[in-house]
Amino acid sequence: MPSNKKKTGSGVLFDQRTQQVLQGIIDSFISNSEPVGSRTLSKTLGLSLSPATIRNIMSDLSDQGYLTQAHTSGGRIPTDKAYRFFVDSLIVADKLPEQLQKNIEGISSKGASAVQDLLINTSHLLAGLTKFASLVTAPKTSLSRLQHIEFIKISGDRILVILVTKSGLIKNRVIESQDQLSQEFLNSVSGFLNKKFNDHSLSEIRKQILDSMVEDKDRYNELLAQAIRLGKKAFELDQPVELFIDGQTNLLMNQRLYEEDAKTSLIQAFEQKSTIMEILDQTMESQGTRIYIGLENELGLQECSLITACYGNKHNMLGTIGVIGPTSMDYRRIIPVVDYTAKIVSQTIASQSYD
Repeated sequence: MPSNKKKTGSGVLFDQRTQQVLQGIIDSFISNSEPVGSRTLSKTLGLSLSPATIRNIMSDLSDQGYLTQAHTSGGRIPTDKAYRFFVDSLIVADKLPEQLQKNIEGISSKGASAVQDLLINTSHLLAGLTKFASLVTAPKTSLSRLQHIEFIKISGDRILVILVTKSGLIKNRVIESQDQLSQEFLNSVSGFLNKKFNDHSLSEIRKQILDSMVEDKDRYNELLAQAIRLGKKAFELDQPVELFIDGQTNLLMNQRLYEEDAKTSLIQAFEQKSTIMEILDQTMESQGTRIYIGLENELGLQECSLITACYGNKHNMLGTIGVIGPTSMDYRRIIPVVDYTAKIVSQTIASQSYD
């Protein structure tokens, strides 16, 4: 006979009524942002449990770190540990309403001429739908595949490189050459690189170019030698990944964020971006939706949770989208919004022949 107990991440077994009490407290706090008392819970749960029984269960949950109290005589508040159990074990994400699906699908029909436009539209949409802060990273340059490269002479030793990838990225940079190269010759170099490396990832191209540089240079003619020299500079991969943030004010004005320290930490995270980027990079190591609750998010944002999902093409996961909101956010509603948006971004990139 199957057990009605459910194991938490820490190995503690919960019976069914304990699960129901915990879920009832979390649901109530998400809805009202008010500490939950046993008498109120006994009415809303619809269970044949007395307030005294519920108080005993709540006391046990508090001892195990799932609930806390602002005041000894007040109701209980879920902790990060409770939200983690809720997300991992209890939650069933809502199905997105058809109209909401259509709103998200609309990002693919806004005339985005490049992937940057698509991602800016996505960050704005997510902030609007969730009323929280949205995060969207541009594709990693190293993972993108070459569509076209062009060298344009702008002065005696300065050359503009225009790099277009199949993920829709357009990168412009100025490099210098010690040799006086004509535009006609640069066109030949561009043609050579485009033919040789089309549809290769930029990291693959750079590796091949660096490998070529250590071989016997006497074997190469001037065109190939210049292609290697210019290509080494053109395919530098140390450029920072672009991060689009929208809706910061939504979050900073949210009434569920009580502590001024939390708001200060948020402002610092949005300004510096580096820690956010590190976390979003980690999400690309595995597919699916990931949820960082409270201090799990490593941003020092004890009152916030981060929900992320990756988007990509047929070759790679290219980037990440996410939402930062209070730990008491409505996970049932926000998780499917993030997940579905990532799927639509992936489909849009594929349909617009970026991949």
